[in-house]
Amino acid sequence: MHETTIRVQYYETDRMGVVHHSNYIRYFEQARTEYIRELGIPYADIEAGGVLMPIIATECRYFTPAGYDEVLTVRTRISGAITARIRFEYEIYNAVGQQVCTGTTELAFIDALTRRPCRPPEAIRKLKDNS
Repeated sequence: MHETTIRVQYYETDRMGVVHHSNYIRYFEQARTEYIRELGIPYADIEAGGVLMPIIATECRYFTPAGYDEVLTVRTRISGAITARIRFEYEIYNAVGQQVCTGTTELAFIDALTRRPCRPPEAIRKLKDNS
């Protein structure tokens, strides 16, 4: 499990002063990017190796709102087998430990030239052992 801290920016909130629902997907992406970077596999390196990772599914369940300038903690982990797809699970908590939301993203591995599914890079296949 990996933890990323995010401070809510003003432009991420709606007229009611709470984080707009679409921004949680951005928080997931930021946390996922930091997670795999910390494991030594930056997205730029994956793409330089000829593999792209488009999101093919996402889900988010909301429990309590977050507001401007709040500090959120995003917990990220890999779930399931890593095949031509990889699935990440997320839990977001506010500073007092309330669960703000949970979610998932599923990404495919595709060849950058052919845009066809491909095997994940070796470094990615090893991630399950580290999560």
